[in-house]
Amino acid sequence: MKYIELAEGISVRIEDIESVSKGEDDLTSIVKTQYNIYKSTFPYGVLLELLESNQEPEDKSREEEMNILKQIGVFSG
Repeated sequence: MKYIELAEGISVRIEDIESVSKGEDDLTSIVKTQYNIYKSTFPYGVLLELLESNQEPEDKSREEEMNILKQIGVFSG
């Protein structure tokens, strides 16, 4: 489980985030989960980039590992 700190002392599981919208100003955003709505201290664009970068590496690294194993002929999966 990965968490992201939206504001000081407020962290949510990344997988629980349902939507992200722009906040009242350019320096904040609003994050909605199934259970609550949070005000984030991240600007909208920055928060989206952080969320996307947190999700991709695991998938890509696992895929790269499988490709390397296939190339060297050692497949364990």
